[in-house]
Amino acid sequence: TLFPTLFITVACGACSGFHSLVSTGTSSKQIANEKHAQPVGYGAMLIESALGVISLIAVGMVYTQYANGEFGSPAVAFASGIGTMWAAPGSGVYNTVYALLTLAVSVFALTSLDTGTRLARFIFTELFLDEGEATWKDAKGARRILAHPLFGTLFMVIIGCILGGLGLSQIWALFGAANQLLAGVALMDFSLAKIARRRGAALAATLFIVSFVFAPGMGFLSSKDFANPAMNWIAEGVNVCGQAIFLVASIILARKGAAKA
Repeated sequence: TLFPTLFITVACGACSGFHSLVSTGTSSKQIANEKHAQPVGYGAMLIESALGVISLIAVGMVYTQYANGEFGSPAVAFASGIGTMWAAPGSGVYNTVYALLTLAVSVFALTSLDTGTRLARFIFTELFLDEGEATWKDAKGARRILAHPLFGTLFMVIIGCILGGLGLSQIWALFGAANQLLAGVALMDFSLAKIARRRGAALAATLFIVSFVFAPGMGFLSSKDFANPAMNWIAEGVNVCGQAIFLVASIILARKGAAKA
């Protein structure tokens, strides 16, 4: 069960759909030259991979205590594990490292929430803009309202609040599957761009990854016995709707890419 579950569960350092949104929506606007994308993007993912490895080691340091329920959350286990690498629990060094790592985890969560909300608003706005329209002011009719930043922000915050009511464990399971599905769409987009430029070498590799890693992820949450027995019908509904949206988006993307190729 390690493959492909590992790639669906561990997002940081893996092939991540969320990071594809960040790179196209934010990072691309912050670099001075397109050639800088490779060292910035690939370098960032190498650092995240290192963070993922450190996290696994940290949890391994305190796994027995974590399995016995001595920690209230995974974040506490992570901070305690890193602190244990530096000094004995209860010492001044341990307490300092523990406090700093707890703060770091909180920052990770807050910045991800901020970035995710902003990117969702960008994407939601662009859905109602035709080609050649830069902002909501260029749209006509009802699209002018739907493409307004305030409307998109409000809509995404409401959706976030609804998902927040499901509980962290169910959100995390939904995120893992949706993240890898989106990564499959991003890889498809990348391959189609290569094909359009008559560089089709990436297609075979992409199809392999999508078939053996991401495609099984489409059914990752379909079975409660395999994923999360406590998942309620709301989470299951979100999962099914999300899979349907990703599937339709993939078909549309593939048709447009094939037409350009």
